[in-house]
Amino acid sequence: MNFKKFIICLASLLTVFVLLFVLLRLMGILIWVNGEPFDKWIAIIGLIAMPISTSILSKKIKLNKKKENTLFNIVVFTNFLYLLGSFILSENYTFIKSGNYLSSPFVIHEKEPFQWPKDEYESKYTFYSSLNSFIYVKDSVQRGNQGLSEHARYSDYQVKVISGSLYITWTGGSIFLR
Repeated sequence: MNFKKFIICLASLLTVFVLLFVLLRLMGILIWVNGEPFDKWIAIIGLIAMPISTSILSKKIKLNKKKENTLFNIVVFTNFLYLLGSFILSENYTFIKSGNYLSSPFVIHEKEPFQWPKDEYESKYTFYSSLNSFIYVKDSVQRGNQGLSEHARYSDYQVKVISGSLYITWTGGSIFLR
């Protein structure tokens, strides 16, 4: 196999991998590696592999140069936005260890509102429960005061049963889990 065919096969394989990963994220599955979501690495792989695959595909289907350049620019811009978003959003994840009341660990993602001033609004919290040490599945979505996941990350949190429901509590407040 010559080098050109190797690059084409590798780029195609990595593109399929990136698209599969994006599909899993859309289905609510989170890949968690070394204390953060795997999105950054997938976005970097996509930024390199997908433009190559797009260029190869556009030559195979014989697009004219203008359409090929437009498609290439859209793919690069979309991947760049995905990469930028993955670095910004990774700070809003908090890992909650399993313990007395939790049989498996959780990851909380806080989506902050876009309104200003932010302190007056609620955030949306997405809870991901663990299937194994790397794969987390979307469990529930709750609303709560803004900044609660950051408090849980930097202070001691506890998982408590309050009135028959499971809550994660800390000095900054609490949020309903189940």
